[in-house]
Amino acid sequence: MALVTVEEVATRLGWPLTDPEKAQVELFISDVTALIEDYCNKDFDRRENESFDLPGSCEPWLKVPKRYLPYLTVTAVAVDGEVVADWEYKHQTLTRALGFGDLVTVTGSWGYTNVPGPVKVAASAEVIRWRAISPGVVSERTGEREVAYEYGTSAQSQTLSDAAKAALKRYRPSVAVLSLERG
Repeated sequence: MALVTVEEVATRLGWPLTDPEKAQVELFISDVTALIEDYCNKDFDRRENESFDLPGSCEPWLKVPKRYLPYLTVTAVAVDGEVVADWEYKHQTLTRALGFGDLVTVTGSWGYTNVPGPVKVAASAEVIRWRAISPGVVSERTGEREVAYEYGTSAQSQTLSDAAKAALKRYRPSVAVLSLERG
């Protein structure tokens, strides 16, 4: 699911978009959604009753990746294709006394009910920026000869700007330092 809509981008621009512009903006929205979710390592749209696979472990605990943590509720766990009931989910970790085999399939719901405002703003701003710096190709035709001048392509410009990264900082996993002392 997209972080913003074509209509929201058009409203922020302040003018209606033509059909080709709408198609371009729709693709840019898809691209920026993928880049933001990858950068922040989390899903911003709500997933209901869906499954994800994790590599198993012979240990009695299994850490759930941060991508799935926002508002995660686990409804079922399958180990190597067999649904099991002897599991518990607490503190971002699945526990099971018998371990987790080779493949764990977790079914549940996760993600944000509404996309956070700063994420919407960053996504919209990136789409608008990409449109501004992606003029495409201009060509000139004289008789049977045609010359194309490429001023810039969206492939070169489709990265998250420093401003977008700053806006998304609080949604990105952080690294912490833990000091241990012997007592």
